[in-house]
Amino acid sequence: MNLMRLLLALFIMAMLSFSASAATENATTGPYMVSFDMNTTLNYTVQAIAPYAQEFRTAYPLLIETDNNSRAQITIFEYSKLMDSTPDLWQTINAQGLSLLGLTNITPATEMTVDGKPAYGLSARDSNNNSRYSANYWLDSTDCNCGPVSVGKINVVIFSAYPLNITASILDSMHVELISQSMSGKSLTFAPPKTQ
Repeated sequence: MNLMRLLLALFIMAMLSFSASAATENATTGPYMVSFDMNTTLNYTVQAIAPYAQEFRTAYPLLIETDNNSRAQITIFEYSKLMDSTPDLWQTINAQGLSLLGLTNITPATEMTVDGKPAYGLSARDSNNNSRYSANYWLDSTDCNCGPVSVGKINVVIFSAYPLNITASILDSMHVELISQSMSGKSLTFAPPKTQ
């Protein structure tokens, strides 16, 4: 009987630890809802960083960080006008960006799917020979009748210092949605301000 109780306790503990490692995170950054699952038991925090505007785009960053300072950042760039979103162009731009950050051994781009969209990933090494990963996709890319290019306004960039298995879990489960789109069809009720 004691053996049965021990086995049951071990089974319950295993199930609890499994369910703890499979939690989907939902976070808001600017007008975007981001969800992902890191599939890890590591303690981590998720924090939206203040958006910053540049001349032709606004960036909405979201920082994921663990106790041991491993981190990932998901940044949604919203451009003020349509941009060339052709993957070959952005693969070159992002590889050069990784190089400017001091990263070396940058791999050729690997095609993948993130959030149901065509994407690509790059990997590189930092000065301590640690692997770093970057992925990029356009949330709204469409073919353009202006030539053999695609255009879009919302670019999602992921940069990760987590190990490959955690980075892959983020990318495999990630979903980004404009909040107003996710709220369509739902009615909102606002209370009038309280008077004194």
